[in-house]
Amino acid sequence: MIYQTHTRSATRRLLDLTSVGLVVSVLILASCADGDDTTTGGTDVPVSASATDAPTSAGPPTTQAPASTPTTGTAAGPPTVHTTPPDGAAQIDDDLTKLLQQIVDDAVSTLPNPEATIQATVLRGSTSETWSGASTPTNGVSVPFRMASVGKTFTAATILRLTEDGALALDDPIDGLLAPETAALLNADGYRLGEITVNQLLHHTAGFYDYGFGDGSPFLQRALTDFSHVWTRAEQLQMAVDFGDPLADPGVAFRYDDTGYVLLGEIIEQTTGKPYAVAMREILDYERLGLNQLWLESGEPAPDDALPIARSFIGTTEITELDFSIDAFGGGGLAATGLDIARFYNAIFDGEVFRDAATLELMLQIPDSNLGLEEFGVPLGDGASGLYRLDLAGNTCWNHRGFLGTIAITCPTADITVVVTTNTANTEPLPIATALIAAVSSSTR
Repeated sequence: MIYQTHTRSATRRLLDLTSVGLVVSVLILASCADGDDTTTGGTDVPVSASATDAPTSAGPPTTQAPASTPTTGTAAGPPTVHTTPPDGAAQIDDDLTKLLQQIVDDAVSTLPNPEATIQATVLRGSTSETWSGASTPTNGVSVPFRMASVGKTFTAATILRLTEDGALALDDPIDGLLAPETAALLNADGYRLGEITVNQLLHHTAGFYDYGFGDGSPFLQRALTDFSHVWTRAEQLQMAVDFGDPLADPGVAFRYDDTGYVLLGEIIEQTTGKPYAVAMREILDYERLGLNQLWLESGEPAPDDALPIARSFIGTTEITELDFSIDAFGGGGLAATGLDIARFYNAIFDGEVFRDAATLELMLQIPDSNLGLEEFGVPLGDGASGLYRLDLAGNTCWNHRGFLGTIAITCPTADITVVVTTNTANTEPLPIATALIAAVSSSTR
């Protein structure tokens, strides 16, 4: 559901703190991997923080922890590091493993909360070589974490699979695909649902006001005031019309919004006659893809063998106990291990998710309105359906971010997929992920 946002000062702070350590690690790798003095790719590592998952309008205001919210302020100690080998997967060689872990370790000091955890996973798809690592002052074990808006990639893929089955078309107007009460609510607020298409929802070009972080929305404040509140889709859509109006004509401009992806979740339910979590699991066929540690946190039970979800923070405010019905209807809400997210991103480009290669081409189409997106003067990339295109460390890559410092990136031509989470809002995982990509790229040259 929730996207990554920053103030200018927060973005600059993270850039300053991460750039030295991450670039140094990659330069060391480049000189070691080839056995000579050539640092191929090391200087290409971009360390600028950005917000691919953010709208072009201002992000949410800084929030203070409510009186009942648990906070943390323990002084940081030396990190304890644990690398978790994925089940049944080949391991990346020891030298590269050490350097990947060092990249994660070097970024620990950038976290605003010493109790938060950075977790990272690297997958080289064609060889199924993997590495997963974590670093934290307490006990750095890789565990499932909240993906937040990275889940939009899964929603988009589900919609595209439904088009393959002929259940709907991307140019279908959405007025006949929504529940009647939803259509009535939105029409009354001035949305021209007969002109808004499924494709526009996928591309964030439908003009919807974002109930989550649109200007004037009290959504985050309300969520942090009552951790136990169980949200509904209807309640979130009501906020979209109560606190905002259409932002642009259909198909004209990019406006990032969770509202549109919540509507996509409803379209999935209306089209299949099944709950969003069940429909997505069946349509994408998690079992066939080997996604054994991935589930909708507020919508289906966790796997029997799943470890507890990683602790979550907004700054020093712990939100682990927040009811994640806030993020359960299409815009995010999935929990998973880094390896399962990496497997899915790799599977999209490996021909395992869609039946027809032309469907992937549809997913990667980028309208003119979505080229060169940026926030706070930082390039975001080009917006496709549930994915954003960025050039990283000399590779064309596709990614999506989530509010809790989460990013999934796949670089198909380099055969590298990377997943990173800091489990903390208002942090930027892109510099860490980029350094990991550059490190693996250098090791294979």
